Amino acid sequence: MSGDQKFEFDSLQDTGTIQAFLQSLIDGFSKRKIVLSTENEEIVLHPDSLVRFSVKARRKDGLKNQLGIKISWKEPSIELKRPEKNLKINN
Repeated sequence: MSGDQKFEFDSLQDTGTIQAFLQSLIDGFSKRKIVLSTENEEIVLHPDSLVRFSVKARRKDGLKNQLGIKISWKEPSIELKRPEKNLKINN
């Protein structure tokens, strides 16, 4: 990796848009590639097969609700590449 990258996005959205965002994340996890972008920023993430998942929910005085979802994983320290030649073993 070539250093740290950070991406942040904060806005007010309707629930239909949130559903579309969440579906895009689901699709990205299936493909093991998540691309987050705005007009000025982009970050590409490649989720591993094992990820840490945590969820927190909070209701304050019946007026404010909050739901936080955190998903994290570590990049593999060694990238394994598929060999260019296939090995055959015969008896």
